[in-house]
Amino acid sequence: MREFYLPTRIITGIDCFESLGQHAAQLGSRAMLVCGPHSLRASGRLDRARRLLQDAQVALLVYDAVAGEPTLDVVQTGLDTAHKHKVQVIIGIGGGSAMDTAKAIAGLYTHPGTVEDYFGKVRQVSGGGLPWIAVPTTAGTGAEVTRNAVLVSPKHEVKSSLRHDAWYADLALVDPAMTLSAPPDVTAASGSDALTQAIEAYTSIAASPVTDALAAEAIARIGRSLLHAYHHGSDMDTRADMLYGSTLTGMAFANARLGGVHGMAHPLGYRHHIPHGVVCGLLLPYTMAYNLEYAADKYASVARLLGVDARGLDAAAAAERAVERVRELLVAVDIPMHLRAFGVEQDGLALIAAESMPSGSLKHNPRPLGEEDVQAILRAAL
Repeated sequence: MREFYLPTRIITGIDCFESLGQHAAQLGSRAMLVCGPHSLRASGRLDRARRLLQDAQVALLVYDAVAGEPTLDVVQTGLDTAHKHKVQVIIGIGGGSAMDTAKAIAGLYTHPGTVEDYFGKVRQVSGGGLPWIAVPTTAGTGAEVTRNAVLVSPKHEVKSSLRHDAWYADLALVDPAMTLSAPPDVTAASGSDALTQAIEAYTSIAASPVTDALAAEAIARIGRSLLHAYHHGSDMDTRADMLYGSTLTGMAFANARLGGVHGMAHPLGYRHHIPHGVVCGLLLPYTMAYNLEYAADKYASVARLLGVDARGLDAAAAAERAVERVRELLVAVDIPMHLRAFGVEQDGLALIAAESMPSGSLKHNPRPLGEEDVQAILRAAL
């Protein structure tokens, strides 16, 4: 038996961001906007958000402290600020880090204790919280339609998620125009993340007909548009393909879960300071190769979705072409294919493998993954 759950209201379309004020006003009269310190301001969209909210008579507090992946301290400071100003609605605008920070602030707003209490499992996350609106500016994480917030704790030396069904955004404004300012390297990294998530959701042992349909459409959109978006970022149709593909991916993996790549990516990214989308793209072909005999039919479909001419090939041969095509696409957008480029050495792989094992993502991989299997994939990727 499979269940699909997604309570988020999703509005799509070019310039749907212009409706931010009217929707925020329906949720509260005092808003906190969570974003990064630079790009939203440089693009002029922070000023636009201010005007939209002002016109809707929503008082705005800007919290622009999300630089890089969100730490527990960043979330805690945001929570303290939100309480001090008695905000009623949270708005997260940016990439996955900004939206995850907004999600955690909104979700924990009505909880006692500190963020660290919940991260360390001293307290359990429950329902409640503030309503929040998600506005993605990159086509990658799908965080606008998921219930988990990925956070980093330097104290615990770990990157992990807090989650609850009540943490889904009340509204996602999915506007391709908001992604036009993403530079090529961000386009490549976020697109690699989205492609990885789509393929892992598609091949997850918890996949269902509903998630398969969403993931397949995402793979097709991202596969045909990632390279063009990398080289021609002003093409709105291409940006729409990428953003809608990312949102579809989020909808799929929020229910089907992910796989081996994401189980390894969190400790690797934290330990070696590798951007999340980059490490996901790097590991994807190696993990697919490991999974081949367990997911041949699904990977054969992936090959066709990525435009591979698989006529006359059996499932195994078509699946191998899928791995080749994924590698070719990621290399074409300059995703490195070897972990040594980031200073990873063989003597550090045992630690990464051990830290990967608690991940729920590993448990949903199509082929079982033990610690030795994880090390074998990592050695292949060195």
